Amino acid sequence: MRTGENLFEFMPYGAPELKEVARKYMFRGVMVGSGASILVFLLSLGGNALMSLKPHETRVVIVPYRELAAPPPLTEKAPPPQVAIAQPVAPPSVAVPVPVPDAEAPPEQQIASQEELSSTTASVAADGDQQLVVAPSEDELPQFGQYVYVEELPEAVSKALPIYPDLAREAGVDGTVNVQALVGKDGKVKDTKVVKSVPMLDAAAVTAVRQWVFKPALSNNQPVAVWVMVPVRFSLH
Repeated sequence: MRTGENLFEFMPYGAPELKEVARKYMFRGVMVGSGASILVFLLSLGGNALMSLKPHETRVVIVPYRELAAPPPLTEKAPPPQVAIAQPVAPPSVAVPVPVPDAEAPPEQQIASQEELSSTTASVAADGDQQLVVAPSEDELPQFGQYVYVEELPEAVSKALPIYPDLAREAGVDGTVNVQALVGKDGKVKDTKVVKSVPMLDAAAVTAVRQWVFKPALSNNQPVAVWVMVPVRFSLH
């Protein structure tokens, strides 16, 4: 038993053979890896050098000699460009007045009045004893809604108060009736038209407006016929 104990006591711990082999293989591996890295680096440098030494293709365009124009001579100078000069415009001449004979003014003429025209109107005979007298035409009055240019609108000079209808008063009807009145050149109402109606009060409003007298409207300082709005108010109070 003592002999066995001595045998285990003197044996080294671990694997000394593997440790010695590992050191040798480690050195070889480092050297082989370093050499491979250096070889790859050198191959890459050589490849780049070979690529730089490879000739590059250059595209050359050949132009025939016949198509080339001759260069200008160096001794002769090109003429300067011609500049167009505008021709002077003659100033306008002053007009010379030419004498002409004086024109004689026509003699003064008098305009006949309406009565004179009516009395001097020629008669036209028709069917023996019957005679047709041509009377002068009256001025046309503007239609309702027709625009007439005026500088001054008509002004009421005389107003007639409307008569309140008994039936409307008993029924308690009141309000404002708007009447369009056609004021002639003489200031009198020629026609009327109700534009805002109040039942039972329209007739009284129209009767009152027809009695109004206006200062006629003026256009170019001349009286003209024109339609105007006349409100007629009926009130129970």
